[in-house]
Amino acid sequence: MSERYLAIETSSPRLSLAAGDEHKILARYEGPLAWRHADTLFDGLRKLLGRLRWTPGSLTGVAVSVGPGSFTGIRIGLSAARALGQSLRIPVVGVPSLQTLAFGAGPRAHWISPMIDALQNKVFTGLYAHKETGELRVIHKEAHIPIEEWVARLKARKIKDLWLTGDAVKVYAPALVKLPGKKLAPAEKRYPSAAALLELARSRLRHAKPGSYKNVFPLYLRQAAALERRKSGRA
Repeated sequence: MSERYLAIETSSPRLSLAAGDEHKILARYEGPLAWRHADTLFDGLRKLLGRLRWTPGSLTGVAVSVGPGSFTGIRIGLSAARALGQSLRIPVVGVPSLQTLAFGAGPRAHWISPMIDALQNKVFTGLYAHKETGELRVIHKEAHIPIEEWVARLKARKIKDLWLTGDAVKVYAPALVKLPGKKLAPAEKRYPSAAALLELARSRLRHAKPGSYKNVFPLYLRQAAALERRKSGRA
C-alpha cells in the first residue's frame, strides 16, 4: 500500500494543505489570505481528503510548519498535526516555514533569501542554496533581524543570482532596492506552500516513527510575536 502523507501550512495568512504519497503530490488546497485558520482548517482538510477519497484514519504521516510566522496560526497547525499523530500513531515531522518558502521558489533560484514580515522594520529570514541534486542547503539559519541589517549582510556576500521571496518583499521594497541584481519570486509564491513543505518532509517521514509528534515544537524566534501582531491589527 502506498503512503498517505498530509502537509499542513498555517504560519502565513494563507492556509495551505497538500496530500501525497512517497513519490508525488496528489492534491492541494489553498485558502484565502484571511487569517481564519481556526475556522477553515478542518473544512479544508475535509475537502482535500475528500478529493482523494481518503479518510483521516488512512493517513500514514503528517508534515507541519513550525514557523516562524503567525503565533496563532502555528499553534493551530501544530495542534492538528499532533492530534493526528497521537490518535493515529503515525509519524509527524516539522519543517521551518522559511525553508518551505525557499524550496517553493523553484530550482532556478540557486540562492534564496525568504523574508517574512516580523513588524517594526524587522524580518524573519535566512539564506539558502539549491544543490545540483535539488536539495536545499542552509547557508544562514533562521534569524529575526532588522531589514536594513539583513540587506547589508546580503550586499556584503556579493551574490550574483539572489532570489527574494516572502511577504516582506512587498512590505520592505524600498530597502531591497539597495540589493543589485536581485530577482523577485512571483507574487503567488511569496507564501509558504504545503506542497513544498511535503516535498521537503517526505524523506524524513519515511524514517520517522510513531510518537515523533512529541518532538515537534514551534519556531517562534521571538517571544512577543503574537502581541506585536495584535498591536498592529494584523493578527
